[in-house]
Amino acid sequence: MSRYTGKLSDLYQSYARVIGQWPADKLRPTHCYKGVLRAQMKAKFDRLDALHGEELSREAGLVQREQEALSNLVSNKYRSQYKVSKALVDPVSHKGYYAKLLESIDSAVKSNKKTSLRVD
Repeated sequence: MSRYTGKLSDLYQSYARVIGQWPADKLRPTHCYKGVLRAQMKAKFDRLDALHGEELSREAGLVQREQEALSNLVSNKYRSQYKVSKALVDPVSHKGYYAKLLESIDSAVKSNKKTSLRVD
């Protein structure tokens, strides 16, 4: 439960909900971006809580736009809106490069070994 009231409380709850949906980093489980987002959210809302009037309204609008941007990223809005062509995914100059890269990342996650890809 948040300690904020009114519109600020609603914004805090929606921001927290989006951060809660942020996926875990399987490759770097100890370097969680979700934790960074939570710390930034706390700092933003502590600063907002001290503001009043028009300044609060302006800053809350910026935070709301940030929350909407994070929500769009979590929901993969841009991935479905802007399809990646086959030529980019599997370029003629280096066939299978990205498939091999994804396989190496998956194997690093499964093997739980420290590699150049895995940073713990």
